[in-house]
Amino acid sequence: MGDLERLKHLLIADEREVLSRVERRVEALEQVNAELASQLPSLVRAAPVEPMNRALANPVAAALGSAVQRNRTSIVDALFPVIGPIIRKAIAEALRGLMRDMNRVLESTFTPRGIRWRIEAWSSGLPYAHVVLKHTLRYQIDHVFLIERDSGLVLHRVSSPGLPDLDADAIAGMLTAIGQFVRDSVSGDGDDSLEAARVGEHLLWIVEGPRASLACFIQGVPPDELRSVLSDRLEQIHADMLGADVDPEDAMETVARSADLDASLEPMSLVAASASMVEQESPARKRSARWPWLLALLVLLAVPGWHFLRVERWNEQVLQLRAQLEKHPGFQLSTLDSEPWEKLTVRGLLDADAEPLAPVLDAAGLDGIRPEIQVRGFVSTDDAVLAKRARRMLDAPHGVQVDVKDGVLTVRGDAELDWVTREKPRASLIAGVRQVDWQVRGHDPRTAAMAAARAELHEISARLDKTRVIFLRDSEADADAAASLGVMASALSRAHALATNSGIPFALHVFGYTDTPGTDQINLDLRVARAAWLRDKLRENGVDEKLLEGAVMDSGASGKDSEFRGAGVRIEFADATQ
Repeated sequence: MGDLERLKHLLIADEREVLSRVERRVEALEQVNAELASQLPSLVRAAPVEPMNRALANPVAAALGSAVQRNRTSIVDALFPVIGPIIRKAIAEALRGLMRDMNRVLESTFTPRGIRWRIEAWSSGLPYAHVVLKHTLRYQIDHVFLIERDSGLVLHRVSSPGLPDLDADAIAGMLTAIGQFVRDSVSGDGDDSLEAARVGEHLLWIVEGPRASLACFIQGVPPDELRSVLSDRLEQIHADMLGADVDPEDAMETVARSADLDASLEPMSLVAASASMVEQESPARKRSARWPWLLALLVLLAVPGWHFLRVERWNEQVLQLRAQLEKHPGFQLSTLDSEPWEKLTVRGLLDADAEPLAPVLDAAGLDGIRPEIQVRGFVSTDDAVLAKRARRMLDAPHGVQVDVKDGVLTVRGDAELDWVTREKPRASLIAGVRQVDWQVRGHDPRTAAMAAARAELHEISARLDKTRVIFLRDSEADADAAASLGVMASALSRAHALATNSGIPFALHVFGYTDTPGTDQINLDLRVARAAWLRDKLRENGVDEKLLEGAVMDSGASGKDSEFRGAGVRIEFADATQ
């Protein structure tokens, strides 16, 4: 170690040690921070639930609020699939309940109970719907309190099963204070009292007596008869108080401890008692007045019922007709006005290529009512109408198929080249067509006719090559010569007609054959004579003179076989088709 190093060690040894410890501590913290991300899930799971919830409540709430403020649209989009079904389910349940109530109203319209409700609505001046709701809406008594009137103490209380207990003393004090306020401040003579109030979703009914009062918390719309039931129960309680031969305060306590008080104030028993009172009638009076009312009801309902059924049948037929018209290709229904069994007017738009509406209207079964049709033209895009329009405008020939699907026009098959050239550009101009799939193979009919003529000419040429007139000697033909001449004449006439119509030229060669005996000059003269003989015979059998005049007289050849004692014809084509 040099002097400089010893000097550094003496001067800054302590600082180096401190700096080294700080570096090691920083490295340790960085290592911990690097491992914290992987250990955080297990640490969160291992943390106590309650302290963790309390620690994260405020930060999470603040972060959620800030996120909603900054990204409201994205959060709404994320919650939409969840909120939508919840809202629809709630609306569906509400509508289902409303439909049940309306069904009960409709079912009771023509029943004795429905008639009683109408009489009640007429006598009370209330709308019929209010009376129906008053009788049909369900209600429930949740809590019943028996409260001493002077002191405001709760003598007894009963609640429906499953409901949480209420603070009876606070409720009694509130009711006593409100009742005293009504008697002292609102009422002029001090005799009026609080009878009903709305507390949240509950309707509070108070029935007062000389010494005690009943307070009931009710859900729904209770009938008026329930107040009579509550008054009867309160009167029974006061009767028990007066019948007790003890001090009034002791009587009150005795009644409060009575074993029958729970059953008397039970919410379900009060509901049942009010329901029985609503339905209760005098059996004798009911029996005595039933038959006249029923007879009058039948008379009153006979004609309206028949008319109602008749109108319902008409409406059903009109609905079926509407469904058929809405599905009719090329027709757009605007309105369908009907007067039952009197008149039916159909208004809409009808494409010129659509099927007529008369068959649909005739099949509707309107019992002789002839519908009035008021339609205006328009261009439909229905596939069936488009296909009919395309067939009409393209005038598709036999062998060409026209189809339309989803606005795409498909044309396939075989047709003449002139038709393909003329109609293919027009296909895309047909109204309503979005795309054209053209699959038609075009051909020139003249080319096809020429090919057919050429094929037949080759067949005639092959047949002529096999046909010969055989000679016995010199120019004396055998017995089969007439048949061979007929075959040659008909074949040549057909060939001449085909060549003239199709423009396929050919040259006719008439030749004769001889056998080997005789000199060459004699055989040559004989072959020429036989060829001339055959030409003359063909002329006599009706072969065209111009064809024979242009025929080439071929001297033929000599041979040993009997075939070389004859004559024949051959067709040679002037183009390369042979």
